[in-house]
Amino acid sequence: MLDSAVMCCGGIVFLLRWVNWGQDVLYLNNFYSSITQANPPQFDHSEDLSQLRYVNESSILHTLRQRYASNLIHTHAGGSMIIINPMAPLAIYSEKVMHMFRGCKSEDMPPHIYSLAQSTYRSMLTSRRDHSILLLGRSGSGKTTNFKHILHYLVLTVGSVNKVLTIEKLNSISIVLEAFGNARTIMNSNATRFTQIFSLNYDQAGQIASASIQLLLMERSRVVHRPDGEPTFHIFYWLLAGVEGALRKELYLEHLSNEPNLFTTPLHKHEDKQKAILDFARVCSALSVLGVSNTEVKAIWSVLAAIYHLGIAGSVKADNTNTGRWQFSNPQSAQRAASLLGTTSEELSHCLFGEDNSTPRTSFPTSSPTDRLLDRDLTPLEMLEGMVVGLYGEVFNAIAALINRSISPVVHTVSSLMVVDCPGFQNPASCGHQGGATFQDLCHNYLQERLQLLFHQTNIVAPRDRYAQEHIELKCDDLAENEIYSPNPLVSLLDRTSQNVMIRTSQPDLRDVDRWGLLWLLDEEAVYPGACDEGFIERLFMHYRDRDHQLLLRKAPGTNQFVLHHLQGTNPVMYTATGWLKASRENPMARAAVALLHESTK
Repeated sequence: MLDSAVMCCGGIVFLLRWVNWGQDVLYLNNFYSSITQANPPQFDHSEDLSQLRYVNESSILHTLRQRYASNLIHTHAGGSMIIINPMAPLAIYSEKVMHMFRGCKSEDMPPHIYSLAQSTYRSMLTSRRDHSILLLGRSGSGKTTNFKHILHYLVLTVGSVNKVLTIEKLNSISIVLEAFGNARTIMNSNATRFTQIFSLNYDQAGQIASASIQLLLMERSRVVHRPDGEPTFHIFYWLLAGVEGALRKELYLEHLSNEPNLFTTPLHKHEDKQKAILDFARVCSALSVLGVSNTEVKAIWSVLAAIYHLGIAGSVKADNTNTGRWQFSNPQSAQRAASLLGTTSEELSHCLFGEDNSTPRTSFPTSSPTDRLLDRDLTPLEMLEGMVVGLYGEVFNAIAALINRSISPVVHTVSSLMVVDCPGFQNPASCGHQGGATFQDLCHNYLQERLQLLFHQTNIVAPRDRYAQEHIELKCDDLAENEIYSPNPLVSLLDRTSQNVMIRTSQPDLRDVDRWGLLWLLDEEAVYPGACDEGFIERLFMHYRDRDHQLLLRKAPGTNQFVLHHLQGTNPVMYTATGWLKASRENPMARAAVALLHESTK
């Protein structure tokens, strides 16, 4: 009989040696401590992970895998819910299914996005306190889709006073926001590029009396700058393909130019154009449902068309180089943009370029001498980009105002239920992109980390502290106590503040000052005349190159590149910080764009 054998268990290879003819087994190298306990088969489809006999990473993944294989994509995890994107349509979302959950108690409902909405609504009514539902996950995980499912359930099953918010209005809001705030990225063909907080406000009877929406952290810079291979927001392509008749002529889009455009280009494939035409018709219909007048709609299209023409207008140095004066490279396109904005090409040119390089390019004063000094460092192209970013920002703000006007009557409400949807976690390297993540990616990932920290404190730290206060013994794995398994260390590295006055520090005096977070260092460098991206990276590692932070931050081989280990160290993201200082400053032309629209003659 063989006296030894090899066994593979859970991806770990064990060398077994039989002693006393098979009566005992010796586990070499103490591998037994690496084995996790498995649950009996009856737990394979458990609806709540907290009810598993043995709760560990392996058992949780096994249960989720078994449920997913049976098209059971929703699973409770205590007071939270895990939803795995099915990547295919399922017949579990319909008006009929919604009514099956209506009025049910939590213990009577299986895991479903509708049961989550119903439980939250019921808890809000019982407690008369505001509640919220927060969706977290990486880009493409299905957050926005489930955001829509939650709102549809609450609107359909509860109803609203005087039909202030109907399914038709809800669908229209979704269509409009998708058009103006979504874009295709390497991670998601329809990625949300803004954060939205949808608030449903209820009266004494539990009906929706009013609603409101807040739009935050809009990625306005995508209009002028975006990663290679990614387009701008959907609405530009839909407008260029779908507008027709007299309106197309008024927007000067009847003969689209073949000249290069700095900001957007029309679609070329026939199937893409046909789809864009249908999508534009949907947007127009949605705006009508929301009560937006033809005059207001035309004003929106005029600003978007002006941005298109400004992309063709460009900037170039005048022939008489002794004056150092800049002008539009295509005066005809500049004239069209000016006309659509309700100004003259001369006023627009003076606002952007001034009389010469030494004169202020805008009649709107900056807030401080430092701002004015930084203003002089901007190139004419950057001033043009700032104007375009400001224009699109105002369009997006107008969209939010028009939506709220339609769904926010002034009434007395008792409590609110807020649903939050934000851009998912971004890691371009996971899709094969080697250029590194951008400043906008960092902003989205920072928000995800902050929300993860809120989840950690609410669902892990707070219950543990409550047990301690009530002298309840809680047997926790030592790893659960380790700070590295909390989002807090990375969040602190990103936004740590200090009571001390912030000063630019050098290596010798680092021990005499508190460390500041990455975002504060970037903010300081951005307003310091003569600062550069390389200097920011140098200061960052001057503050965080000690051993305590090596698990969170490390250098990358490329120029101005570094790696942050997100999501409790499980997801390293490489960032390229080139251009971050300018990206974090407010371009003065963005404010000038607001004033330009206020003074418009149209």
